Amino acid sequence: MLKLDKTSKTPIYLQIYQQLKDQIISGQLRPEERLKATRTLSEEYHLSRNTVLNAYQQLESEGFVRSIVGSGFYVEDLPEYQGNPEKEVSIPSVEKRSEDPVYDFRYGSIEPNVYRTRAFRKALKDAVEELERRDSLQDTDPRGTFGLREAISEHLREVRGVEASPDQIIITSGHHYSVSLLKRIIPNEIRTLAIEDPGHRDSRTIFREAGFQIVPIPLDDNGIRTEHILSLRHSLIYVTPSHQFPMGMILPIGRRLQLLKWAKVSDSYIIEDDYDSELRYREQPVDALFSLDRNERVIYLGSFSKSLSPDLRVSYIVLPRSLNSILSSEDLPASSSSVLIQLALEKYLRSGEYRKRIARMRNILRKKHALIVDRLNGHYGDLLTVFGIGGGTHFVLRLPVKADQKQIVSFFRERDVGVYPTDDYFITKQGSDPLIMIGYSGIPSDTLNEYMDRFIQTLDELIKRSD
Repeated sequence: MLKLDKTSKTPIYLQIYQQLKDQIISGQLRPEERLKATRTLSEEYHLSRNTVLNAYQQLESEGFVRSIVGSGFYVEDLPEYQGNPEKEVSIPSVEKRSEDPVYDFRYGSIEPNVYRTRAFRKALKDAVEELERRDSLQDTDPRGTFGLREAISEHLREVRGVEASPDQIIITSGHHYSVSLLKRIIPNEIRTLAIEDPGHRDSRTIFREAGFQIVPIPLDDNGIRTEHILSLRHSLIYVTPSHQFPMGMILPIGRRLQLLKWAKVSDSYIIEDDYDSELRYREQPVDALFSLDRNERVIYLGSFSKSLSPDLRVSYIVLPRSLNSILSSEDLPASSSSVLIQLALEKYLRSGEYRKRIARMRNILRKKHALIVDRLNGHYGDLLTVFGIGGGTHFVLRLPVKADQKQIVSFFRERDVGVYPTDDYFITKQGSDPLIMIGYSGIPSDTLNEYMDRFIQTLDELIKRSD
């Protein structure tokens, strides 16, 4: 039995943590005893699951309990513990808080957890059994297993309009590796990279460190301003046309065709980063730029990080035939991605479960998206500008405050809310522009209202202080 005081200055999760800790120390909760499920405890005391989970995770981090995936939290055996249960609980200062804020709007997290699905676990199990049947194990093709490349080829044809054979596809261990590998593939005479401003920070860093001249291309409300690239020759341009990162607009067909015409006339190549195009929920995903290319000038980058899990580290490159024809296996390092994971992904794609997952994620993201937009519009109206409506897993917000991004992020963090600056995505720095990024994919649906309560409360306070 817990005694929780919702009027106390001590946060509820700390009250839960301290009382359970005392019960473990006193022996009231015995070793190997299972704590109540987070859902059960949250319903019993009318709390959010996130509040209970924060308490349990604090106990786990200190070694009082351990978690077992799919089973719950269990009390550890601590016979020699000589703690001080009488010590008064105090609200931790900002400096003593854990690295991650309680209300974390971090970009890149994913819900639902793919490892909890029977279909993905079956794909992993089947992949292990397939490897077990082999008499010997050896390095795979540097481009990746043929089966996964073929499955990706079929998937891209169906959902992105991309016509590419398995031989045009290279499996890599993540986006960073894909971009790094391109330096070995593109013609040596190309030494200029034009990139959206704002745009993908890590990609431009990789090319800059390789000695490329970086040319920032500004955006307007429709995306990259193509008139700024017309004078470039023998260059690369890096774009996110289906969902501009980080601002979220879709590049119109007219500008897509201008890009393709420029690439042909200037003997240049386009890198199309299609990082989350399948996760649109207001309209159907637009066809990839690669699918419009008739002159073999587009290099397509895809990934499973936003749809399955970042830790899988599986991405892929689709080369135009003009580059693929001059590339041999000897030009590539050994495959950087686990054969086990490649086999599992192939089985998962071929089973049709991947497409079911994407449909489910779209539905979940659509509801989260609507809740956030409705809460923000209902509270702030036209005071707040939201960029990136209609797809993906994040928003960029322009706040109605007189503060720079560093001050904004710090103010929120002091109140245990994690929001993130956009400064690093700009080449031409915009630090005085009160823009922040908030991700929402990884926030459990049943706690999103609680997160928005805290966000709005904090922003209201910031607005009052900046007046």
